[in-house]
Amino acid sequence: MSTHIRHRLAPALVLAALVSSACAIQPNDNTLPGQVAVGDDGYTVQVHFDQIENLVPNSTVLKDNVVIGTVAKIEVEDWEAVVEMRLLDDVPLPSNVVFAVGQKTLLGAQYVDVSIPGAADGAAAERLAVASTATPTGDLLRDGDVIGVEQTGTYPATEQVLGAVALLLNNGGLSQISTITGELSTALRDRVPDTKGLIRRANDLLAVLDANRGEIVSALESMDELTAGLREDRTAIATAIDRISPGLKTLEEERARLVKAVTTTGRTGDRAVKVVRASETALLANLDSLGPILTNLGKVSKTLPEALKIGLTIPFPVMTTRNAVKGDYANLFATLDLRSGSLVDSWLGGMPPALQAGDPVQDPLTPSTTDKAETGDTGEDDGPTADPSDDVPPTPDPAPQPRPGCLLQLLGLC
Repeated sequence: MSTHIRHRLAPALVLAALVSSACAIQPNDNTLPGQVAVGDDGYTVQVHFDQIENLVPNSTVLKDNVVIGTVAKIEVEDWEAVVEMRLLDDVPLPSNVVFAVGQKTLLGAQYVDVSIPGAADGAAAERLAVASTATPTGDLLRDGDVIGVEQTGTYPATEQVLGAVALLLNNGGLSQISTITGELSTALRDRVPDTKGLIRRANDLLAVLDANRGEIVSALESMDELTAGLREDRTAIATAIDRISPGLKTLEEERARLVKAVTTTGRTGDRAVKVVRASETALLANLDSLGPILTNLGKVSKTLPEALKIGLTIPFPVMTTRNAVKGDYANLFATLDLRSGSLVDSWLGGMPPALQAGDPVQDPLTPSTTDKAETGDTGEDDGPTADPSDDVPPTPDPAPQPRPGCLLQLLGLC
């Protein structure tokens, strides 16, 4: 085989090898000849976009409709598109330049448009470029700079343009706006004052909410902590709910009886109040009568324990009953006063005034003869009252009586 034939078959063999190896050849994966700023005449910057539509590598970078660079590579980083661009050194750009993805025609290719804030036309942009050459290099883009998404954007896409055209051809939604305004007018008819009042109250409510937003936030945070605790204890809460269900079922079954019991308790309380109110006078009188008894008990509080020592084992103290009789006889001299008056005075400290009138068993409220004699009421008309000037012999002082209330009076020890 001659050398000429081998030179002609070499490209064909390389092409056949590439096809047979199933290698996908993408023109935009490599730099194409004739691209702008892909050599030593350019520098590289990275620009972050939220969306780049159908932008591909080798797309042009335009400024005032003039190509100043080329899209070298597109990657994805943290849900953002990172576009690596090569820009001409001869076109200085300020650091606040804005990059936007645009489209040449409705069906044309996409490109990256470069605009400078404040530049209205090409002449102004040229003047800004000339002026920027005299500014420090820190205000211009340099090789390796990174532009964030806040300096990028996207022009309307074909779909958005077609949607806007369709909206315009369909009256721009004016018919729907007319329907909305008509229904709103119907709803507000004869209700304008109420609507104004509602708006004012809503304004007041919003003012209160705004003034208390700190407390509202704190309450929401506390609610968040509470829900977090409930989430941690959801197993225990579910168990408690399962266990309380039978109890709630029993309460539901016994609801009629519980209501009846509560109602009966209320009636009992009402009746008790009526009884207390009806017997208030008698109850207070009994409490007043109880006062002297408690007073006498207080007076004999020291002697009563000593009297109780022989109260059941008279005449010997309870401590010495077993040793009272050692032989066959014992000498005892005692005088017992078993009169009712003495017993009453000894054991009860005297009868209350209410029981000293009449027969204390059959008719305790009938005044006694002694009381009648002391008051002068004999039940008969004694005629005219004696002259107080008559000489009346003086009444001698009564003899002192022994102090009642001592149980040891039975033995003559009081």
